[in-house]
Amino acid sequence: MDFQILGIYNKWWQNGSSIDTLEKELIGQYERAEFKRNYENFFDFESNGLYVLRGPRQIGKSTLLKYTIVELLKKGERRSILYLPLDTIKDYLELRDTILNYLQFSSDEKKRYIFIDEISMVKDWQKAIKELRDNTLLKNDFVVLTGSSAWDIKRSAERLPGRKGNIKSDILLLPLTFSEYFKTTVREIPTFSIDEILSFEDKKRFELELLGPDLEKSFFKYIESGGIPSFIEIMNHSEDITPFLDTLWDIMVGDVERQGLSRSKLITVLRYLGERLSNRFSWTSGASEIEIDTKTFQNYIETLGYNYMAMVLKALDSNSLVPLEKKQKKVYFYDNAVLKNMERKLGITQRFSTVIENTVAQNLTFKFATNLDEGLCDLPNIGYWYSSEGKEIDFIVNGVPIELKYQNVINKSDLASIKSIFGKGIVLSKNKLDLSGEIKIIPVHIFLGII
Repeated sequence: MDFQILGIYNKWWQNGSSIDTLEKELIGQYERAEFKRNYENFFDFESNGLYVLRGPRQIGKSTLLKYTIVELLKKGERRSILYLPLDTIKDYLELRDTILNYLQFSSDEKKRYIFIDEISMVKDWQKAIKELRDNTLLKNDFVVLTGSSAWDIKRSAERLPGRKGNIKSDILLLPLTFSEYFKTTVREIPTFSIDEILSFEDKKRFELELLGPDLEKSFFKYIESGGIPSFIEIMNHSEDITPFLDTLWDIMVGDVERQGLSRSKLITVLRYLGERLSNRFSWTSGASEIEIDTKTFQNYIETLGYNYMAMVLKALDSNSLVPLEKKQKKVYFYDNAVLKNMERKLGITQRFSTVIENTVAQNLTFKFATNLDEGLCDLPNIGYWYSSEGKEIDFIVNGVPIELKYQNVINKSDLASIKSIFGKGIVLSKNKLDLSGEIKIIPVHIFLGII
């Protein structure tokens, strides 16, 4: 990259720009927003860590980098800061040479703070980073790499053993859960683990009933907006949602195309998933229905999962809780904004109860699933259960069954599967609250607000 172009991305290298001006240019829109994620003290500047920041596109990774740069500018740093967007770099050799030029330029600095955005845009990027961490002063510097593909980033980052510093290097940004949304927009309330909720005594219902009205009001707003901060801001101001949703669609399709897959096949797969949202299916049956090869069908869905666009939940064994790879899967989308796009682009409108279920799947996954830094395909501690007789429990989280019954009346029959197979669990209702038995019945807006 031409060094003059690099200077355009790093205006703070010129002493003429004031901190206030740079702050407005970098994060002015973030600061003006009524709804914003808290990015304070996100990184340890004292370390020489190499952070790997993952998450779907449009979730706020670039905003976090720019917020962090402003923090450093306020500490007096200038030429020690490099911001490099990787959609401008053609290959890892150019990446290496660009950073080498910057290291020479900033050789008088005691320490550098390097932010490389969308690193997975460059094939074999780890070759450049490994070489520079091994053989230059970059080994003493603070580095943040961002990417949207768990597969590309994870596979490449694993080739950097011993080069990430003594920090927790993997960071994941995902859409906000409802409890995070409520905390940001209304107030803080106590949160509980699944096991703590299972141990609630009946008198706990009084406290939960007091929380109910505020949680329910916010929940319906959250259902509409989803958990992507910039989209929440658009919805709060009743602005035209079309530009954002068009960008989101183009990113989803473009990222899959960039991995060598077909746009037309992707849209066929998305249509299939949209029409069967929350329903189980096998790789073989899905592929047969849309007339493509089974491995190809699986590849498209897993690519969506590795790119943090869709969650693949597997059936779990009721005794061992091990995922049963040969049994049917269920797929949900990572944010309700995708459901709006499915309606706009493909004409698929979801029932409200299905939107609720998609929301519950998102929240349980983001809150409790392990292995999230590897994408949303392989989630060993969250799934669902079904029997050969057709009985089904919507979610199993850390061994606890959670069934969604978004209806006005909860009957004994609605508890039967949980009671006979697991003995205890949680039923998420529309408005019924009953903590007296082994199976806790809790309105879905209260449950998602307190986890």
